[in-house]
Amino acid sequence: MTDAERQEALAHWHDLAVAVLTAAGAALGGGEPAATGESAGRAVIVLEDAGQDEVAVHASFFPQLEDVGGEVLVTPAQAAALELLEAMTGESEDDE
Repeated sequence: MTDAERQEALAHWHDLAVAVLTAAGAALGGGEPAATGESAGRAVIVLEDAGQDEVAVHASFFPQLEDVGGEVLVTPAQAAALELLEAMTGESEDDE
């Protein structure tokens, strides 16, 4: 296995581990129904050192984001997380 292949495999397993641990945390976190009777939504943002001045950002959403007719259906927590991610990257809908 070359160094590049090793790095690619490490990145793949790292991303998979973050996804599994995020899902496990969401499952163990309750799942109590919201006021509407639906399961509460969750958004998990993981910030991780990725080098000298670099930060890797991972985001997981439960339930998964759903695209319906060009719009994304989200829970309030997921909407807040998306706004935070947009603010972190400096992007906004006005820039598009």
